[in-house]
Amino acid sequence: METEELAAWAATQAVGPVDRTRDMALSLTSTLVRFRWNGGMAVGVGADAPGKVRINALLDGVAWFLARREPGEDTLHLVLGCSDHAEAVGSTLKEQLGAIGTLTAELASGPRIRTWLLSPDGTTEVATSKPEFTTSTPPRWNTLLMTASATSVKGMAAEIVAAVDHPSFALYPKLSSQKEAEPWQMRLDGLEIGRVGTSTATLRLATRKPDAPGEPRDTWRQVVGQPARTYAPETLDELVALVHSLIAAWSTPHAPKAVLRHGQPEHALEMHVLSGRLHLMAGADELMPAVPSRGGVLAAAQFPTLWGDVTRPARYLDALLADADRRPWAVELKDQDAGGGHGAYLRHGVGQAVLYRHFIRSASPLDPWFSKHDLRRPACRAALAFPTAATGAGKAIERLRDLAKRYAVEVIEFSRPGAEP
Repeated sequence: METEELAAWAATQAVGPVDRTRDMALSLTSTLVRFRWNGGMAVGVGADAPGKVRINALLDGVAWFLARREPGEDTLHLVLGCSDHAEAVGSTLKEQLGAIGTLTAELASGPRIRTWLLSPDGTTEVATSKPEFTTSTPPRWNTLLMTASATSVKGMAAEIVAAVDHPSFALYPKLSSQKEAEPWQMRLDGLEIGRVGTSTATLRLATRKPDAPGEPRDTWRQVVGQPARTYAPETLDELVALVHSLIAAWSTPHAPKAVLRHGQPEHALEMHVLSGRLHLMAGADELMPAVPSRGGVLAAAQFPTLWGDVTRPARYLDALLADADRRPWAVELKDQDAGGGHGAYLRHGVGQAVLYRHFIRSASPLDPWFSKHDLRRPACRAALAFPTAATGAGKAIERLRDLAKRYAVEVIEFSRPGAEP
């Protein structure tokens, strides 16, 4: 049942009107079908919507319930369109139902949530639950994480870190590439610019559309050129010169602490946090990278998680931090000025933080890696962090904080890098 079919079904079942208008105050789109049904408030989303939209529909529905409920209403129905009920055993919907199960169980106060599948055969209520991550993926990830943490940074990888010598440049572990000749990602403020190993390095912009206009592609074509370039130790100076040229082109001269203007501001904020240049405070607790950088490698970057009891896709955590008590913090970083705004964009970040936290708390096969770094995995906490909100966003931030509190997610606002004197 796609969105149009779901809306048509709702029109025959609803008590009162079916709302598909954009709600600007609550940042709800026409994709979310809103109506009253089966003794409660209901939101529906069709099978044609992306998986993240279907998962986020629960958070959007809770926001709608809290703002628009009438006296005596205590139930929110989440209706998911599907082709048939057997689809529930498929990996795609299995991830969605797992994530919805976590978001339902972790909601400490608010509506009672009931989840339904709607197919041409009618509705079926499904009992969601938090996934336990029983597949072979977490143990495999533990092996990859342990391997990456034990792999020495040497040869060209070490030489380029020393030669570039700039805070915006770092190496990221690429877990699936540990046995390849170039296992480290080279990044500038989070933007992947190539790979490097012990004896070779390749400059290559990570983009699916190299010919498209806009940053970082415009500057890349001008400075580096479109084809990938591979370098050996004897041509290291040429590689370093190009990296310095990219840094200069994307820098803001009057604000040297600002993120590089390469068109991926959230990746840049992520790297500022993981490199320790940007400090986050969760109440009185200062959060630091959970694993210190070594040899120019941001070891806590690209930490993989799952949202359902499936083998894929990997959902990468923005920043794995830790407090003084060695409690891990799953931090979702957002930049509302990048186009997302202060409404649904930040609200969905609360949900992501909850899902990351549940994975870390539950994934006991990762104990060897967490123990190696003296991290108390079951005590993991969650936070949503973003640059200080605009003055006019007060109502939206008030609703955001209320929702986050119900999920025990810390909301952290911080001064944008480069904005301070």
